[in-house]
This record gives sequence, structure tokens and C-alpha cells, in this order.
Amino acid sequence: MTTASPVELCNDRIAHFRNKANHNKRESLTFFSTVIMCTLSAPLFITLGNTPLLNKIIPAILSTMAAGATAWLQQRKPQQLWSLYRSAERQIEFHLQRYQLHAGEYADAANPDRLLAEHVTEIVLRTHEGWSGLVPQMQASTPDAKAK
Repeated sequence: MTTASPVELCNDRIAHFRNKANHNKRESLTFFSTVIMCTLSAPLFITLGNTPLLNKIIPAILSTMAAGATAWLQQRKPQQLWSLYRSAERQIEFHLQRYQLHAGEYADAANPDRLLAEHVTEIVLRTHEGWSGLVPQMQASTPDAKAK
């Protein structure tokens, strides 16, 4: 088993959180744009359409897509995940820079490598705890499940 240096650990976790933040940013912006475009264009088809396809079917499809995208945003919460992961990325970058510059608590630390590793693992754990609070919980619907 090889042991990564604290700097390698930081860079690995920074890349990890950057990828997750970027994914959730794209997801958030895509679904939000879908909601906006569908809700703004459906009334135009209703008003300007002169066939059942244009004034009934297309608006119904657009409204359904907007409702689905809205439900996805509310359940999945990509904008909150984006913020959570970007914050973790920035916190680790902060500690890495202080470590590399021997600033703050790293200047006087007896073992700055261990201190950096401890800070990074604490940030990872807090981020996981923040993530688990955003995960939708299934509600028990049967009487037996509610009694447990």
C-alpha cells in the first residue's frame, strides 16, 4: 500500500470536488434553462398556433417537460450540491496554499503534513454529511413501516 503525500491528497480531493461541482453546475443550468424555455414558449404556441398540433399538443408537451424539470431540480437539488462541492474545493485549496506558504497554523505546526491531512479529511467528512442531508429520503407508506 502506498501512502500519498498530503499535497497529492489535496490535489486529488480538489479534482474530485471540482468534477462534482462542474457536473452539478451543468445539470442545474440545463434543467433551469429547460424550465424557462418551456414555460415561456408554451403560451406562444397556444396563442399563435392555428392547428391542434401547435396550440394543444406542443404546449402540453412543453408544460410536461417544464413540470418534470422542476420536479428534478426540487428533488435532486443540483444547485445546492454545486455550492457544497465548490465550497469544499475552495476550502481544500485554502489549506493547501497556507501549507505551501507555511502560513497560519502551518507555520508553527510540529507536523504540518499531518495537520494538512487532518484538515482535508475533516472537509471531506463535512461535505459528505452535507450531501447526505440533501439526499431525498423515501417515506414509509405502509402501516407496518410507519410503526417501526
